[in-house]
Amino acid sequence: MKFGILIMVVLFAMGCSDNQEVDCELSDLELTVSGNINADCNTGANIILDAIGGAGPYLYRFDGSPFQDLSTFDGVPLGGAFLAVVQDANGCEISLEVSVTGDENTVSFEVEKTSAGCGTAQGSVSITAQGGDGSYTYKVDDGAFGDISTFTGLEAGTYRLSVSDATGCVNVKGIRVLSGISYESSVRPIIIASCATTGCHVSGTGRVDLTIFNNVQSNASSIKTRVLNKSMPKDGSITDAEIEAIVCWVDDGGLNN
Repeated sequence: MKFGILIMVVLFAMGCSDNQEVDCELSDLELTVSGNINADCNTGANIILDAIGGAGPYLYRFDGSPFQDLSTFDGVPLGGAFLAVVQDANGCEISLEVSVTGDENTVSFEVEKTSAGCGTAQGSVSITAQGGDGSYTYKVDDGAFGDISTFTGLEAGTYRLSVSDATGCVNVKGIRVLSGISYESSVRPIIIASCATTGCHVSGTGRVDLTIFNNVQSNASSIKTRVLNKSMPKDGSITDAEIEAIVCWVDDGGLNN
């Protein structure tokens, strides 16, 4: 059974760890992925990571494994996206998202999701499988395989879904359940009432104008940090529920919703 190794997205160069003399944004570190395209379904694919540039020696990780000096990862199942990372001697990192695809006879699946709510566990995922030899079983993260294809009571976060067919062929997919918090109805009113006020985060003050969505979105991580440590707003007047709403929205990706 043939597999294809599909490199999906080049992410970014991340900041250096302890070496402040090296600007990782300027690093020429690169990562490529290759592998065995004739892997058997039950043994999985063979993924090979190759780094150039930056400063050797390199360390590699794949799908959450610890960093190691070995660049080959065996038994990778169908699906993805799996995150491949290389780290050089300066602590700079480059990442790639990788998916392993099979032919039309291998098991595949689609996922429908519902939001978890902010600070609650109301999320759900429903899996619809096809291909393979039927008689599918399902699991979330490191749970046991079972015949239930809908999982409820999920908090906002990232989950790894797996579907196995009657032959033991497994397809894996990473999915993200959002809180579903709305910027327009939940977060923007807090920003306008408490932050984008006269003399503060509005036009003409020399500060970021938070009446403009793009400015809020591009500063979302900083806003989250500052509301959590209560340095924003300056008078610390927002409630814990309002802080939670902002944090949930940022953790969802700062969506324009």
